[in-house]
Amino acid sequence: MTELTWSVSWETELADAAHGPLAALLARAYAGHAARFTDGRSWAGARPELRVVARDAATPVAHAGIVRRFLRALPAGPDVLVGDVGLVAVDPEHHHRGLGTALMARVVDVLVDLDVPFGFVSCGPDVEPFYRAAGWTRLPGVAVHLIDTHHRLRADTDPTMVHAAGRPLSAWPAAQVFARDGQLV
Repeated sequence: MTELTWSVSWETELADAAHGPLAALLARAYAGHAARFTDGRSWAGARPELRVVARDAATPVAHAGIVRRFLRALPAGPDVLVGDVGLVAVDPEHHHRGLGTALMARVVDVLVDLDVPFGFVSCGPDVEPFYRAAGWTRLPGVAVHLIDTHHRLRADTDPTMVHAAGRPLSAWPAAQVFARDGQLV
């Protein structure tokens, strides 16, 4: 592995040619869902606003997408502004080298630069330890109402993780149900 280069790119500033290599990375990282990333499509649900990418030479080897949005705390609020993080991926050939930890540190830096109070990510139970190790905190017993990548409404009870990027974690609403009124990132 050569020295990595990192970039933070707004979606509207990302060259069309960049999507193919990002899609290939995401297909490798999410092998069970590789069909979502066909024809150079480098997103699964909502397109990110920003992307954090590490490259080894010209090849993307790590990626995370961020969308700013409000989550509704149900039943009565308050709404909370988050940097919704998704499409977190490290090329399988680069696992266990600290790249995921470096990626998430850069994601938190971007969240702080965006001036959002919290980072937010839903994940599978198998990767929860990764996020914990990167400084994210699980919200126990929380369900998230969302629109999945098949455009269906569903309630997700997989681990929900937050990172205090601009406020103390104690400022997070005490609700047990949040509505993400938009597609997954």
